[in-house]
Amino acid sequence: MERLVFRSFFCHLSTFQLIWFMAAGMLCRAQVVTQDVRERLNTPASLRCSLQNPQEVLIVTWQKIKAVSPENMITFSKNHGVVVQPAYKDKINITQLGLMNSTITFWNTTLEDEGCYKCLFNTFGAGKISGIACLTLSVQPTVSLHYKLSEDQLNITCSANARPAPMISWKISGSGIENSTEILVHPNGTTSVTSILQIKDPKSQVGKEVICQVLHLGTVTDYRETVNKGKRGWAKLAVVTFVDTHLEGGERASQRPVSKGADKDENEAFGFQFPCC
Repeated sequence: MERLVFRSFFCHLSTFQLIWFMAAGMLCRAQVVTQDVRERLNTPASLRCSLQNPQEVLIVTWQKIKAVSPENMITFSKNHGVVVQPAYKDKINITQLGLMNSTITFWNTTLEDEGCYKCLFNTFGAGKISGIACLTLSVQPTVSLHYKLSEDQLNITCSANARPAPMISWKISGSGIENSTEILVHPNGTTSVTSILQIKDPKSQVGKEVICQVLHLGTVTDYRETVNKGKRGWAKLAVVTFVDTHLEGGERASQRPVSKGADKDENEAFGFQFPCC
């Protein structure tokens, strides 16, 4: 989402002065364009800042916005080039060298890099003109889907770990189904969501498909299991299908079986674990 930031330096003018400076109206409104960015954690990320109206810029400064006061990170000027503060050496650099357009790049993002940043254009005559760009970091879901089957009960568990927190829903038919959800926030910034279905009449699910849907950042991924009764009593057969819903409108781009198998021991859990997207 782009931001337009306006700064006026003729703030208190008389009527005569306003008429006198009418021809310099464009200088009274300096426009800065920035764009918020979302990137995956532990990957490079870039923030851009552009001063739209012509100005005589002396130096460009990037600051990290903090609770107490902004912290200087890096500057660029014609006289001194790029100057990086010690705390940010080997972490960031200015990858677009310019006094009207500036880009900083984080080489390998960490949780501490998430937040908002201010770009300051220090100009001759107009003073400091600023814009703000925000960086949000995400982690793609890792999903675990498994079930435990006996003659009197079927438990199906779907777990997803991601940043921001994913949402889990089910597509299943039948009665006598109970659902419980657990949420756990980890120190690394990710959140695990675990949803457990308890089916008291497992025979009603024989031959039926159960779908665990994981929603993350607007993308829905389906994970499927089908329970069948084997020749020697109760056996387990799971077919998991990855559904790519990255296309607009939720259109399914591909369906591919991930794994399938059977287990003769009815009391032993059976499942698959695989990364999403």
